[in-house]
Amino acid sequence: MKWIREPLVHFAILGAVLFLAYAVASDLFAEDQARRIVIDEAAIEVLADGWQRQWQRPPTADELRALVDSRVREEVLYREAQAMGLDVNDVVVRRRMVQKMELLSQDLALLADPTDAELRAFFAENPYDYQVPPRISFSHVYFNIDQRGAAAQDDAMSVLESLRAADPQPLSAPELGDRFMLPYDYRLQAPSEIQRSFGSGFAADLENLEVGWHGPIGSGYGLHLVHITERVESRVPEYEEIRDRLVNDFNRVRRDRANEALYEGLSASYEIEIDDAALEARVLEVRGS
Repeated sequence: MKWIREPLVHFAILGAVLFLAYAVASDLFAEDQARRIVIDEAAIEVLADGWQRQWQRPPTADELRALVDSRVREEVLYREAQAMGLDVNDVVVRRRMVQKMELLSQDLALLADPTDAELRAFFAENPYDYQVPPRISFSHVYFNIDQRGAAAQDDAMSVLESLRAADPQPLSAPELGDRFMLPYDYRLQAPSEIQRSFGSGFAADLENLEVGWHGPIGSGYGLHLVHITERVESRVPEYEEIRDRLVNDFNRVRRDRANEALYEGLSASYEIEIDDAALEARVLEVRGS
């Protein structure tokens, strides 16, 4: 056993021990780093500059914080996707891997179809999201301000008096005004439909009018005398009327919650560092610009 006392042997053993210690330490360090996410000043600058290039303006404080949160979320899901081997033999880039992680949680969330009890409870929590808007049937008489000038208002008032005094009152009288590029008669129109045709001010003026002749009411085209012929008030529909829509909305909420639960569960095992000083400095810079 004289070879044990040889300096070269001692050197080889010491080298092996050091190599083993280094390997173990490197693995531990690598594992520790794999659970650590750092969003430093440089990363924040990249996010802010990328936003500014895309939108031709600096991000607001809320937008910048949302960019940082999105970057952290992306990194968490990307690393977990790698750990699960979702990138093996797959040429799809980083964002696709994040999407795969989210799709996995969505698939699990949608394994079972929602029950009627669940849908009814969901409907009961959000009834006004499904409210049917009010609808109005009306006709109108148009007065062209460009043609009539200052007389348009007086002309409209004169025609309105004659229409209200008529017995029986006509439901439609477009011939008493000027030619108009759109129809004169409208059947059960929702406020959004009226707005698209005549503008938001005109639609708002019609909201509370009772059946009968009214006006003059202005629009982007000119002045109008409006005859309301029917009003159907807003209502919350019956469950059976919107069940298919409820299924889609319920499943969308389930997918969103599943993705959020996945992220919250995974991100809890990470050490996440954000350079708050750099973030706050950039926020103050944005606010001051």
